[in-house]
Amino acid sequence: MRETNAGMRDGSAGRAQGAVKRHKGDRVTRDASPEHSSWGDKLIAGVPARIMRPRLVFIACLVALVAFGLLMVFSASSVEALSEQGDALYFFKRQFGFAAVGSVLCALISFRAIPWDFATKTLAKAVWGTLTFVLLLVLFVGAGAGGARRWIRLFAGFLFQPSEFIKPLIVIMVAGVLDVFYNKEQIDSNGLLKQLAFVVGVPALLILFEPDTGTFMIIFATVFAMLFLCGLSWKVVWGAVGFIVILLVGMIALTPYRLERFLVQSDPWLDKYGSGFQATLAIMAFTSGGLFGRGIGNSTMKYSYLPEAHNDYIFSIIGEELGFVGTMLFLAVFAVLIYAAFQIGRQAPDLKGRMIAQGSALMLALQFFINAAGVLNIIPMSGKTMPFISYGGSSMISSLILAGLIIRVSVESNARTVYDARRRSFAVMDEDEDVSDHIGVSTAGRVRTRSGRAVSNGRAGFTVMDGKSAQEPRTRAARSQGSYSRRPSSRTNGGWNRVDLNADPTDRLRGDGRDGQPRRRSDYRRDRYDR
Repeated sequence: MRETNAGMRDGSAGRAQGAVKRHKGDRVTRDASPEHSSWGDKLIAGVPARIMRPRLVFIACLVALVAFGLLMVFSASSVEALSEQGDALYFFKRQFGFAAVGSVLCALISFRAIPWDFATKTLAKAVWGTLTFVLLLVLFVGAGAGGARRWIRLFAGFLFQPSEFIKPLIVIMVAGVLDVFYNKEQIDSNGLLKQLAFVVGVPALLILFEPDTGTFMIIFATVFAMLFLCGLSWKVVWGAVGFIVILLVGMIALTPYRLERFLVQSDPWLDKYGSGFQATLAIMAFTSGGLFGRGIGNSTMKYSYLPEAHNDYIFSIIGEELGFVGTMLFLAVFAVLIYAAFQIGRQAPDLKGRMIAQGSALMLALQFFINAAGVLNIIPMSGKTMPFISYGGSSMISSLILAGLIIRVSVESNARTVYDARRRSFAVMDEDEDVSDHIGVSTAGRVRTRSGRAVSNGRAGFTVMDGKSAQEPRTRAARSQGSYSRRPSSRTNGGWNRVDLNADPTDRLRGDGRDGQPRRRSDYRRDRYDR
């Protein structure tokens, strides 16, 4: 590889050590990762426990979060739905439909309904190109709300937000580019930057023009973290941090509404009935829950006090109804979900799978943090929803697609390889056979020799070759020409004969010779070869 790649890879020895190892015959094989074969592993449903355990934990946390999100959407939206739609279950039923569609897509992605190579290469590129084109259309024909144009209006009042759906595609595309750079070594550093600028920069700029600053920040932070996990050099790290800081400062200074949000974040009570109205009510709702909360369904801020209580500010309702203890339990479940996703990434068979799993987990974690920190006024509110919890079809389906990618990486981690098949061919017993069935019976199978002699015991086994005829000892003259002479052996023209080692092994251990006389030092060399 060219020397220009050294700066991009110089951190890989520390952060990505044990991830990949290059060979001449194989592009990439795992170095410190466990083998795919289940031999010697504890099994759970026929899958090695080291692979199945984080998968089960992730799925359990995912189901719990989706169910909890549906409950909180109903609790936070029932009053508004009843007053505006005449049905307290209006938003709940729509969210339940979104969760059902997302669950179907999650299952299709997870359980090999689509071939993995096809999904991460051909299909991902096609969907990425389609969504990028749709992002361009949004700027001209998209539906607007709150000064932003981010949606395309579909049938029955449904809104489609392409910026949410392109996030999983960016994770897949970036993982593919990193695989080409680090493993296949088909591009250099300049090629890496060009491809990243294309697959990430083009849709990110279109999203920024909508404008959707929150999604823009999530995409860039996720890609940056993926590069860092792959071993990005510290020079590039600090350069990227400086670029992002300058970009954010410029965006805040040049746009009045972003500057207003920044001022609200610094002190929301300066204009508590104006620009700081939502921020102050969100803090009041969250802190009013106390230690154990008011109880599910007993929030007071949802009675038309706090706008978007079931959407962007649902975390405030969680704090009010569940209190400190319930909120900590909720955060713990989400933290376990992210931890299990990273464990799944560690078990991935290649760098691409590891980056898809960990990149998807990072995207979920960053969006969760941006929403929670915005509600608590730690950072300016960006309008991003909380994954699996907030009301919104595009957000729910996109989050479940990311979860499906993580599960699929776990499924692919136990895929059979050609090396597993080769190791299986070495077995002398079938896996379903018991050891006791072979007591007193050779498990090596029927012996096949080149001359056709065989010992039949009902099993196919290994091959034993006949010995060649004995050769005459070479002369001293031949030895002087550079070749070695051999002592006469016990072989005959018909093959190898059994060597007589005496009837009593005690005599041999005591050093007695075959004639009953003590062994002499001059006999050592001869006896060593004779045995």
